[in-house]
Amino acid sequence: MKKKILLLDDEASLIKWLRYALEQKGYDVYATTDSRDALAEIKNQRYDLIISDIKMPEIGGFEFLKKIRGIHPEVPFIFITAYGSMDSAINALRDRASDYILKPFSIDELTVRIKANLSGTTKGPTKIVGTSKQMRSTMVMLDKIAATDTTVLLLGESGTGKELFAREIHNRSKRAKFNFVTVSCAAMPETLLESELFGYKRGAFTGASTDKEGLFKAADKGTFFLDEIGDAPATIQVKILRLLEEREIVPLGSIKPISVDVRLIAATNKNLDEELKRGSFREDLYYRLNVIPLQLPPLRKRRDDIPMLAQYFLEEICIRENIGERTIRPNSMKTLNQYDWPGNVRELKHVIERAAILTDSHYIEPHHLGLPQPKGRSLNQLQAEEISRVVEECEGNMSKAAKILGVSRATLYRRFKSSKKKKR
Repeated sequence: MKKKILLLDDEASLIKWLRYALEQKGYDVYATTDSRDALAEIKNQRYDLIISDIKMPEIGGFEFLKKIRGIHPEVPFIFITAYGSMDSAINALRDRASDYILKPFSIDELTVRIKANLSGTTKGPTKIVGTSKQMRSTMVMLDKIAATDTTVLLLGESGTGKELFAREIHNRSKRAKFNFVTVSCAAMPETLLESELFGYKRGAFTGASTDKEGLFKAADKGTFFLDEIGDAPATIQVKILRLLEEREIVPLGSIKPISVDVRLIAATNKNLDEELKRGSFREDLYYRLNVIPLQLPPLRKRRDDIPMLAQYFLEEICIRENIGERTIRPNSMKTLNQYDWPGNVRELKHVIERAAILTDSHYIEPHHLGLPQPKGRSLNQLQAEEISRVVEECEGNMSKAAKILGVSRATLYRRFKSSKKKKR
Protein backbone atom coordinates (compact mmCIF):
# COMPACT_ATOMS: atom_id res chain seq x y z
CA MET A 1 0.00 0.00 0.00
CA LYS A 2 1.29 3.48 -0.91
CA LYS A 3 2.32 5.79 1.91
CA LYS A 4 0.05 8.85 2.12
CA ILE A 5 1.71 12.27 2.32
CA LEU A 6 -0.01 15.62 2.86
CA LEU A 7 1.91 18.54 1.36
CA LEU A 8 1.24 22.18 2.30
CA ASP A 9 2.99 25.23 0.80
CA ASP A 10 1.68 28.57 -0.42
CA GLU A 11 3.94 28.45 -3.47
CA ALA A 12 1.74 26.85 -6.15
CA SER A 13 4.56 26.04 -8.58
CA LEU A 14 6.59 24.29 -5.85
CA ILE A 15 3.54 22.30 -4.74
CA LYS A 16 2.92 21.15 -8.30
CA TRP A 17 6.54 20.08 -8.78
CA LEU A 18 6.78 18.29 -5.45
CA ARG A 19 3.52 16.45 -5.91
CA TYR A 20 4.56 15.14 -9.32
CA ALA A 21 8.06 14.18 -8.13
CA LEU A 22 6.82 12.37 -5.02
CA GLU A 23 4.10 10.55 -6.93
CA GLN A 24 6.81 9.33 -9.30
CA LYS A 25 8.60 7.98 -6.22
CA GLY A 26 5.53 5.91 -5.38
CA TYR A 27 3.80 8.07 -2.77
CA ASP A 28 0.10 8.99 -2.59
CA VAL A 29 0.23 12.80 -2.28
CA TYR A 30 -2.46 15.32 -1.32
CA ALA A 31 -1.10 18.80 -2.09
CA THR A 32 -2.65 22.15 -1.20
CA THR A 33 -1.73 25.81 -0.80
CA ASP A 34 -4.47 26.39 1.79
CA SER A 35 -3.72 25.51 5.44
CA ARG A 36 -7.43 25.44 6.33
CA ASP A 37 -8.04 22.97 3.54
CA ALA A 38 -5.12 20.90 4.83
CA LEU A 39 -6.59 20.80 8.36
CA ALA A 40 -9.99 19.73 7.04
CA GLU A 41 -8.35 16.98 4.99
CA ILE A 42 -6.37 15.67 7.97
CA LYS A 43 -9.51 15.47 10.08
CA ASN A 44 -11.09 13.23 7.45
CA GLN A 45 -8.10 11.19 6.27
CA ARG A 46 -5.19 9.46 8.01
CA TYR A 47 -1.77 10.45 6.60
CA ASP A 48 1.57 8.74 7.15
CA LEU A 49 3.56 11.98 6.94
CA ILE A 50 2.94 15.73 6.69
CA ILE A 51 5.20 18.28 4.98
CA SER A 52 4.55 21.98 5.50
CA ASP A 53 6.13 25.34 4.83
CA ILE A 54 6.74 27.51 7.92
CA LYS A 55 5.71 30.88 6.48
CA MET A 56 2.05 30.63 5.48
CA PRO A 57 -0.47 33.49 4.91
CA GLU A 58 -3.46 32.35 6.99
CA ILE A 59 -2.37 29.76 9.53
CA GLY A 60 1.39 29.88 10.11
CA GLY A 61 3.48 26.73 10.09
CA PHE A 62 3.99 26.53 13.85
CA GLU A 63 0.31 27.07 14.58
CA PHE A 64 -0.52 24.49 11.92
CA LEU A 65 1.85 22.00 13.60
CA LYS A 66 0.21 22.56 17.00
CA LYS A 67 -3.21 21.91 15.52
CA ILE A 68 -1.92 18.74 13.86
CA ARG A 69 -0.46 17.52 17.15
CA GLY A 70 -3.92 17.93 18.66
CA ILE A 71 -5.34 15.61 16.01
CA HIS A 72 -2.49 13.15 15.41
CA PRO A 73 0.19 13.51 18.13
CA GLU A 74 2.70 11.10 16.59
CA VAL A 75 2.47 11.62 12.81
CA PRO A 76 5.91 12.51 11.34
CA PHE A 77 6.03 16.20 10.40
CA ILE A 78 8.70 17.85 8.21
CA PHE A 79 9.07 21.63 7.91
CA ILE A 80 10.39 23.13 4.68
CA THR A 81 11.22 26.82 4.51
CA ALA A 82 13.19 29.49 2.69
CA TYR A 83 13.40 31.46 5.91
CA GLY A 84 15.51 28.88 7.68
CA SER A 85 17.82 29.64 10.57
CA MET A 86 18.71 28.01 13.86
CA ASP A 87 15.92 30.10 15.40
CA SER A 88 13.41 28.34 13.17
CA ALA A 89 15.02 24.97 13.85
CA ILE A 90 14.77 25.49 17.61
CA ASN A 91 11.13 26.52 17.35
CA ALA A 92 10.38 23.53 15.13
CA LEU A 93 12.06 21.22 17.60
CA ARG A 94 10.30 22.74 20.59
CA ASP A 95 6.93 22.41 18.85
CA ARG A 96 7.65 18.73 18.14
CA ALA A 97 8.39 18.76 14.44
CA SER A 98 10.12 15.56 13.33
CA ASP A 99 12.49 17.12 10.83
CA TYR A 100 13.51 20.31 9.05
CA ILE A 101 14.83 21.05 5.53
CA LEU A 102 15.80 24.35 3.91
CA LYS A 103 14.88 25.63 0.45
CA PRO A 104 16.34 25.20 -2.08
CA PHE A 105 16.59 21.43 -1.86
CA SER A 106 16.65 18.56 -4.33
CA ILE A 107 13.92 15.97 -4.55
CA ASP A 108 16.52 13.36 -3.61
CA GLU A 109 17.31 15.25 -0.39
CA LEU A 110 13.62 15.43 0.50
CA THR A 111 13.09 11.76 -0.38
CA VAL A 112 15.88 10.74 2.00
CA ARG A 113 14.20 12.76 4.78
CA ILE A 114 10.81 11.25 3.96
CA LYS A 115 12.13 7.69 4.05
CA ALA A 116 13.97 8.33 7.31
CA ASN A 117 10.87 9.78 8.97
CA LEU A 118 8.57 7.04 7.71
CA SER A 119 10.95 4.37 8.99
CA GLY A 120 11.60 6.19 12.26
CA THR A 121 15.35 6.50 11.60
CA THR A 122 15.38 10.24 12.29
CA LYS A 123 15.21 9.12 15.89
CA GLY A 124 17.85 6.45 15.33
CA PRO A 125 17.30 2.73 14.70
CA THR A 126 14.10 1.45 16.26
CA LYS A 127 15.97 -0.86 18.60
CA ILE A 128 19.36 -1.80 19.94
CA VAL A 129 20.28 -5.08 18.26
CA GLY A 130 22.39 -7.68 20.03
CA THR A 131 22.16 -10.57 22.47
CA SER A 132 25.85 -11.25 23.14
CA LYS A 133 27.14 -11.41 26.69
CA GLN A 134 28.68 -7.95 26.29
CA MET A 135 25.44 -6.44 25.04
CA ARG A 136 23.33 -8.09 27.73
CA SER A 137 25.63 -6.63 30.35
CA THR A 138 25.49 -3.20 28.69
CA MET A 139 21.68 -3.26 28.53
CA VAL A 140 21.37 -4.18 32.21
CA MET A 141 23.50 -1.13 32.99
CA LEU A 142 21.45 1.02 30.59
CA ASP A 143 18.20 0.07 32.36
CA LYS A 144 19.64 1.12 35.71
CA ILE A 145 20.91 4.41 34.26
CA ALA A 146 17.63 5.26 32.51
CA ALA A 147 15.70 5.08 35.78
CA THR A 148 17.81 7.89 37.27
CA ASP A 149 18.36 11.52 36.32
CA THR A 150 22.15 11.33 36.64
CA THR A 151 24.66 12.66 34.13
CA VAL A 152 26.04 9.90 31.90
CA LEU A 153 29.32 9.65 30.00
CA LEU A 154 29.22 7.25 27.05
CA LEU A 155 32.63 5.93 26.08
CA GLY A 156 33.56 3.90 23.04
CA GLU A 157 35.16 3.85 19.64
CA SER A 158 33.67 5.73 16.73
CA GLY A 159 30.75 3.85 15.22
CA THR A 160 29.71 1.91 18.32
CA GLY A 161 26.31 3.64 18.44
CA LYS A 162 26.67 6.21 21.20
CA GLU A 163 23.79 8.37 19.97
CA LEU A 164 21.55 5.31 19.69
CA PHE A 165 22.30 4.38 23.31
CA ALA A 166 21.74 7.98 24.42
CA ARG A 167 18.33 8.00 22.74
CA GLU A 168 17.46 4.70 24.36
CA ILE A 169 18.34 6.09 27.79
CA HIS A 170 16.08 9.07 27.05
CA ASN A 171 13.23 6.89 25.74
CA ARG A 172 13.28 4.75 28.89
CA SER A 173 13.46 7.72 31.25
CA LYS A 174 10.83 9.93 32.88
CA ARG A 175 11.87 12.66 30.39
CA ALA A 176 10.80 10.61 27.36
CA LYS A 177 7.79 12.81 26.51
CA PHE A 178 10.05 15.87 26.21
CA ASN A 179 12.71 16.75 23.63
CA PHE A 180 15.88 14.82 22.91
CA VAL A 181 18.42 17.29 21.49
CA THR A 182 21.79 16.30 20.09
CA VAL A 183 24.80 18.41 19.11
CA SER A 184 28.34 17.40 18.21
CA CYS A 185 31.11 19.58 19.63
CA ALA A 186 33.27 18.63 16.64
CA ALA A 187 30.71 19.72 14.06
CA MET A 188 30.80 23.52 14.61
CA PRO A 189 33.44 26.21 15.11
CA GLU A 190 33.77 27.51 18.68
CA THR A 191 31.96 30.85 18.17
CA LEU A 192 28.99 29.22 16.45
CA LEU A 193 28.83 26.34 18.93
CA GLU A 194 28.64 28.71 21.90
CA SER A 195 25.84 30.82 20.45
CA GLU A 196 23.82 27.78 19.34
CA LEU A 197 24.14 25.98 22.68
CA PHE A 198 23.55 28.91 25.02
CA GLY A 199 21.77 31.48 22.84
CA TYR A 200 22.47 35.21 22.74
CA LYS A 201 20.97 38.63 23.37
CA ARG A 202 20.36 41.24 20.74
CA GLY A 203 23.55 43.19 20.05
CA ALA A 204 25.85 40.53 21.55
CA PHE A 205 27.88 40.56 18.33
CA THR A 206 27.66 41.88 14.78
CA GLY A 207 24.56 40.46 13.14
CA ALA A 208 22.75 39.64 16.40
CA SER A 209 19.66 41.68 15.55
CA THR A 210 17.29 39.77 17.85
CA ASP A 211 17.41 37.65 20.99
CA LYS A 212 17.99 33.99 20.30
CA GLU A 213 17.15 31.01 22.48
CA GLY A 214 19.85 28.35 22.71
CA LEU A 215 19.52 24.63 22.18
CA PHE A 216 19.98 23.86 25.88
CA LYS A 217 16.83 25.88 26.54
CA ALA A 218 15.06 24.08 23.69
CA ALA A 219 15.80 20.82 25.52
CA ASP A 220 14.26 22.05 28.79
CA LYS A 221 12.77 19.14 30.78
CA GLY A 222 14.23 16.72 28.23
CA THR A 223 17.61 15.18 27.49
CA PHE A 224 20.62 16.81 25.85
CA PHE A 225 23.14 14.56 24.10
CA LEU A 226 26.48 16.34 23.71
CA ASP A 227 28.58 14.24 21.37
CA GLU A 228 32.37 14.49 20.98
CA ILE A 229 32.69 16.28 24.34
CA GLY A 230 36.44 15.66 24.14
CA ASP A 231 36.57 18.26 21.34
CA ALA A 232 34.78 20.98 23.33
CA PRO A 233 36.81 24.23 23.50
CA ALA A 234 37.82 25.59 26.93
CA THR A 235 35.15 28.33 26.92
CA ILE A 236 32.42 25.77 26.22
CA GLN A 237 33.74 23.46 28.95
CA VAL A 238 33.40 26.24 31.54
CA LYS A 239 29.78 26.89 30.55
CA ILE A 240 28.88 23.21 30.54
CA LEU A 241 30.33 22.90 34.05
CA ARG A 242 28.10 25.76 35.20
CA LEU A 243 25.08 24.09 33.60
CA LEU A 244 25.79 20.87 35.51
CA GLU A 245 26.49 22.55 38.85
CA GLU A 246 23.96 25.41 38.84
CA ARG A 247 21.34 24.16 36.36
CA GLU A 248 21.52 27.47 34.53
CA ILE A 249 23.02 29.04 31.42
CA VAL A 250 23.97 32.61 30.51
CA PRO A 251 23.33 33.63 26.88
CA LEU A 252 26.02 35.59 25.05
CA GLY A 253 25.70 39.31 25.73
CA SER A 254 23.72 38.77 28.93
CA ILE A 255 24.55 38.78 32.64
CA LYS A 256 21.24 37.25 33.68
CA PRO A 257 21.26 33.45 34.09
CA ILE A 258 18.42 31.33 32.75
CA SER A 259 17.29 28.20 34.59
CA VAL A 260 17.43 25.03 32.51
CA ASP A 261 16.25 21.57 33.50
CA VAL A 262 18.03 19.08 31.25
CA ARG A 263 19.63 15.72 31.71
CA LEU A 264 23.05 15.70 30.08
CA ILE A 265 24.44 12.67 28.32
CA ALA A 266 27.93 13.25 26.94
CA ALA A 267 29.99 11.01 24.69
CA THR A 268 33.50 10.77 23.36
CA ASN A 269 35.78 8.36 21.55
CA LYS A 270 38.82 10.12 23.00
CA ASN A 271 40.76 8.99 26.05
CA LEU A 272 39.81 11.75 28.49
CA ASP A 273 42.52 10.64 30.94
CA GLU A 274 45.08 11.48 28.26
CA GLU A 275 43.31 14.77 27.50
CA LEU A 276 43.54 15.64 31.21
CA LYS A 277 47.28 15.02 31.23
CA ARG A 278 47.69 17.24 28.17
CA GLY A 279 45.65 19.96 29.84
CA SER A 280 43.11 20.12 27.03
CA PHE A 281 40.19 18.97 29.20
CA ARG A 282 39.13 20.37 32.56
CA GLU A 283 39.54 18.01 35.50
CA ASP A 284 36.50 19.38 37.35
CA LEU A 285 34.28 18.91 34.30
CA TYR A 286 35.62 15.40 33.76
CA TYR A 287 34.62 14.29 37.27
CA ARG A 288 31.26 16.04 36.92
CA LEU A 289 30.57 14.19 33.67
CA ASN A 290 31.98 10.87 34.76
CA VAL A 291 29.29 10.19 37.39
CA ILE A 292 28.12 7.08 35.52
CA PRO A 293 30.43 5.99 32.70
CA LEU A 294 29.04 3.45 30.21
CA GLN A 295 31.62 1.75 28.01
CA LEU A 296 30.16 0.57 24.70
CA PRO A 297 31.86 -2.57 23.34
CA PRO A 298 33.43 -2.48 19.87
CA LEU A 299 31.91 -4.84 17.33
CA ARG A 300 34.99 -7.11 17.28
CA LYS A 301 34.32 -7.81 20.99
CA ARG A 302 30.70 -8.81 20.35
CA ARG A 303 31.03 -10.99 17.25
CA ASP A 304 27.99 -13.07 18.21
CA ASP A 305 25.88 -10.02 17.31
CA ILE A 306 27.24 -9.67 13.76
CA PRO A 307 24.77 -12.06 12.04
CA MET A 308 21.79 -10.46 13.79
CA LEU A 309 22.99 -6.93 13.01
CA ALA A 310 23.75 -7.80 9.38
CA GLN A 311 20.27 -9.27 8.90
CA TYR A 312 18.65 -6.28 10.62
CA PHE A 313 20.46 -3.79 8.36
CA LEU A 314 19.76 -5.91 5.27
CA GLU A 315 16.02 -5.99 5.90
CA GLU A 316 16.04 -2.25 6.62
CA ILE A 317 17.81 -1.32 3.36
CA CYS A 318 15.67 -3.69 1.25
CA ILE A 319 12.47 -2.12 2.55
CA ARG A 320 13.77 1.44 2.30
CA GLU A 321 15.07 1.10 -1.26
CA ASN A 322 12.32 -1.28 -2.40
CA ILE A 323 14.90 -3.62 -3.94
CA GLY A 324 13.29 -6.93 -3.06
CA GLU A 325 14.49 -9.63 -0.72
CA ARG A 326 18.21 -10.34 -0.32
CA THR A 327 19.96 -13.28 1.38
CA ILE A 328 23.44 -13.31 2.88
CA ARG A 329 25.26 -16.48 1.82
CA PRO A 330 26.87 -18.55 4.62
CA ASN A 331 30.36 -17.89 3.22
CA SER A 332 29.55 -14.17 3.16
CA MET A 333 28.45 -14.30 6.78
CA LYS A 334 31.72 -16.06 7.58
CA THR A 335 33.60 -13.18 5.95
CA LEU A 336 31.62 -10.70 8.05
CA ASN A 337 32.44 -12.64 11.23
CA GLN A 338 36.17 -12.78 10.47
CA TYR A 339 36.59 -9.07 9.76
CA ASP A 340 37.74 -6.88 12.68
CA TRP A 341 35.42 -3.89 11.95
CA PRO A 342 37.55 -0.85 12.81
CA GLY A 343 34.51 1.30 11.98
CA ASN A 344 32.28 -0.86 14.19
CA VAL A 345 28.50 -1.06 13.71
CA ARG A 346 28.44 1.99 11.45
CA GLU A 347 30.89 0.31 9.05
CA LEU A 348 28.88 -2.92 9.08
CA LYS A 349 25.73 -1.00 8.16
CA HIS A 350 27.47 0.71 5.22
CA VAL A 351 28.96 -2.59 3.99
CA ILE A 352 25.57 -4.32 4.04
CA GLU A 353 23.88 -1.37 2.33
CA ARG A 354 26.48 -1.31 -0.44
CA ALA A 355 26.29 -5.07 -0.93
CA ALA A 356 22.48 -5.11 -1.06
CA ILE A 357 22.46 -2.44 -3.75
CA LEU A 358 25.37 -3.74 -5.83
CA THR A 359 24.35 -7.39 -6.09
CA ASP A 360 22.53 -8.31 -9.30
CA SER A 361 20.96 -11.38 -7.77
CA HIS A 362 18.99 -12.52 -4.77
CA TYR A 363 22.19 -13.43 -2.92
CA ILE A 364 25.00 -11.45 -1.32
CA GLU A 365 28.31 -13.12 -2.12
CA PRO A 366 31.66 -12.40 -0.39
CA HIS A 367 32.91 -10.23 -3.27
CA HIS A 368 29.86 -7.94 -2.88
CA LEU A 369 31.04 -7.03 0.63
CA GLY A 370 34.31 -5.48 -0.52
CA LEU A 371 36.11 -6.63 2.62
CA PRO A 372 39.76 -7.72 2.77
CA GLN A 373 40.36 -11.39 3.43
CA PRO A 374 42.18 -12.26 6.70
CA LYS A 375 45.91 -12.47 6.11
CA GLY A 376 48.50 -14.48 7.97
CA ARG A 377 45.90 -16.57 9.80
CA SER A 378 45.46 -20.23 8.98
CA LEU A 379 42.20 -22.15 9.24
CA ASN A 380 43.50 -23.76 12.44
CA GLN A 381 44.25 -20.33 13.91
CA LEU A 382 40.77 -19.07 13.07
CA GLN A 383 39.26 -22.22 14.56
CA ALA A 384 41.32 -21.81 17.74
CA GLU A 385 40.23 -18.16 18.05
CA GLU A 386 36.58 -19.14 17.63
CA ILE A 387 36.86 -21.88 20.26
CA SER A 388 38.54 -19.51 22.75
CA ARG A 389 35.92 -16.86 22.14
CA VAL A 390 32.96 -19.20 22.68
CA VAL A 391 34.50 -20.75 25.81
CA GLU A 392 35.07 -17.25 27.19
CA GLU A 393 31.49 -16.28 26.35
CA CYS A 394 30.27 -19.36 28.24
CA GLU A 395 32.47 -18.44 31.22
CA GLY A 396 34.37 -21.75 30.98
CA ASN A 397 31.26 -23.94 30.78
CA MET A 398 32.58 -26.55 28.32
CA SER A 399 29.26 -28.36 27.95
CA LYS A 400 27.49 -25.16 26.94
CA ALA A 401 30.33 -24.16 24.60
CA ALA A 402 30.33 -27.60 22.96
CA LYS A 403 26.60 -27.31 22.29
CA ILE A 404 27.03 -23.90 20.66
CA LEU A 405 29.92 -25.12 18.48
CA GLY A 406 28.13 -28.36 17.55
CA VAL A 407 30.85 -30.73 18.77
CA SER A 408 31.14 -33.21 21.62
CA ARG A 409 32.49 -32.06 24.96
CA ALA A 410 35.52 -34.36 24.58
CA THR A 411 36.30 -32.97 21.12
CA LEU A 412 35.97 -29.40 22.35
CA TYR A 413 38.21 -30.06 25.35
CA ARG A 414 40.89 -31.62 23.12
CA ARG A 415 40.81 -28.72 20.64
CA PHE A 416 40.73 -26.11 23.37
CA LYS A 417 43.73 -27.69 25.11
CA SER A 418 45.57 -27.85 21.76
CA SER A 419 44.86 -24.18 21.03
CA LYS A 420 46.24 -23.17 24.44
CA LYS A 421 49.48 -25.09 23.78
CA LYS A 422 49.93 -23.36 20.40
CA LYS A 423 49.55 -19.93 22.01
CA ARG A 424 52.46 -20.73 24.35
